[in-house]
Amino acid sequence: MNLVAVGISFRSASVDLREKIAFTEPRRDQASGDLASRYGCEAAVLSTCNRVELYLARPGGESLPDVNLLAEFLGEYHGVLPADMRPHLIERRGADGVRHLFRVAASLDSLIVGEGQIAGQVKTTFEAARAVGSCGPFLNALYQHAQKTAKRVRTETGISKGHVSVSSVAVDYVRQVFDHFGDKTILVIGAGKMGRLTLKHLQELKPKRILVTNRSPEKAQDVAAECGGVAVPWESLDDALIQADIVLSTTGAPEQVVSEKRYAPVRGKRSGRTAVILDIAVPRDFDPAIHDGETTFVFNSDDLKGIREQTLARRRTHIERAEAIVD
Repeated sequence: MNLVAVGISFRSASVDLREKIAFTEPRRDQASGDLASRYGCEAAVLSTCNRVELYLARPGGESLPDVNLLAEFLGEYHGVLPADMRPHLIERRGADGVRHLFRVAASLDSLIVGEGQIAGQVKTTFEAARAVGSCGPFLNALYQHAQKTAKRVRTETGISKGHVSVSSVAVDYVRQVFDHFGDKTILVIGAGKMGRLTLKHLQELKPKRILVTNRSPEKAQDVAAECGGVAVPWESLDDALIQADIVLSTTGAPEQVVSEKRYAPVRGKRSGRTAVILDIAVPRDFDPAIHDGETTFVFNSDDLKGIREQTLARRRTHIERAEAIVD
């Protein structure tokens, strides 16, 4: 079985490194095509908030590139030294690579075991690779079986009961800071899939106001209409930050949105009110230096690991059955 999977995830690397090698969708598709062309094989790139993985396959013939060559490939794409990535990259070949993708698709290797977003992200990855011509018979078959495995795990076990996505875990953090929300203003930055998922949980908190902002005013208006919120122009982001008690930032921006320098005037106008900023974007939207531990608290995706452990405890009884399905 001529398959190699090389990747980095929250298990092996911090958010600092992961955000440096994260792919936008256009770059992901370009990389899949470049891998296939460079090494004469099938290729697909999976890039999410918590992992970047390269899948290469060839029905037969010469061997596939090893982890060192693929570290160089990632380094070329992102301007990161291969030596900085190499200790965190994990290589899996043959059946080990198959098992890994099955576990990823079934959310057994997720930050939150049982979350439902990863199956869709795997689907998008392989469909995009097929569209650019880098995904052939081998990876198509691998993807189809991964999807079937994920479906069986969801339907034949209770691992998804009490479903908790990354966005809902972020809201759990908010619950630990505030005990009531009737007087709170929540600002959601970004109107993509993650932002919409977060809004579903935010509505259950019954806040006083929900503000939504996005670089695209049409998207902000659409999302605000869905949740009974108010769309805020992107140019008024600083004013919205002054008003907000809770910020959930979920953009797909390739660079930092709010620097420490930009946030300083905002902090000065908040009159000492507590602000909780849940930055679940990768790359991060907010400068971590904004966190002062007194009135301003900034959490990123790595900070969700604590709540992840609590969720795992509730779902642990179902893991053994799910792993048996993968086997």
